[in-house]
Amino acid sequence: MPIVQAQTKMSFLTIPKLADELFLRPIVISMNSLALSSLMSYAMSTDGRLDWRPITICVTSDILAIGTDHLKDQEEEFLSGHNNANDRRLASWFVYARTFLTTSAVLLALALSLCPISTLLATALFVVPALLWTTPINFKRFELISKRILGRSGEDQYQPSTSAPILVIKRIPGMKAIFNGIIRGCGIYTVVITVLSGSGSLTATLPSPWSTVQLIVWSTVNRSCHAIMTDIRDFEDDLKAGVPTIPVLLGSVRRTKVLLTACHMFVMLAFIENSYIMGSCLFAAALVWMLGEHSPKKAFLLSSHSQSLFIIWYLSTRRT
Repeated sequence: MPIVQAQTKMSFLTIPKLADELFLRPIVISMNSLALSSLMSYAMSTDGRLDWRPITICVTSDILAIGTDHLKDQEEEFLSGHNNANDRRLASWFVYARTFLTTSAVLLALALSLCPISTLLATALFVVPALLWTTPINFKRFELISKRILGRSGEDQYQPSTSAPILVIKRIPGMKAIFNGIIRGCGIYTVVITVLSGSGSLTATLPSPWSTVQLIVWSTVNRSCHAIMTDIRDFEDDLKAGVPTIPVLLGSVRRTKVLLTACHMFVMLAFIENSYIMGSCLFAAALVWMLGEHSPKKAFLLSSHSQSLFIIWYLSTRRT
């Protein structure tokens, strides 16, 4: 939810809304990471077994990144509402949410403790930017820290303070789609390969019809397109608030849908020999035109699982 929008709308929180934002939505969205990391773990291992460590790392990282973002938004809305201050039932859900996130963090730490250091570094590389997604980054602080390190703090003690630019990653045009694609595409692949290589169970060749290029490109494009789909859902509000999302920059939902369809068709044609990717791309392209700015918010969860359904199909055929 855009920050400007949160400031202008009347705060109205309910228990079902908190349950959806703090628990249901992070869990449902993280199921895509569960499916994708399971596929990669199975296809990239020498004996075709599922390694629980990369799966746990990817799922809990997703829950932490999404859950923390939603928790921050809902807490701001809770504190802005005068009628919410004395509502203990609403306040208790934030305690439940912190317990949920703490449990996910403990599971993440447990899985990482059983992995090589390269997995820890890879996880930090992709998770830290996601956790800083909505955090304002003040460059003045970095300037002050660097001056202290260099021992120059006294020189500028009496200089008048000047405003420094503040960066919010979420507000950079197109960054949402890029981050989602890289984190959930390249990030999951990197975590899986570091875990399997560390245990000596990384296969040299992937089983048909999969390849490394297919897994990375398909996942990255699919996740990027889904991120843009959620911007289509918020197109009218973002346009009024001046939020520079891809649909707003293109100036039309229709143009955005044409772009997304072209991306899915490109991936499908590039890997036409893989029936699972082909089916996933066709399903994702169909959802592009079925869903729009007036569609229910929960309907867009289908778009987040345009990969998952076909991954489940593939894994179910391998296990029979």
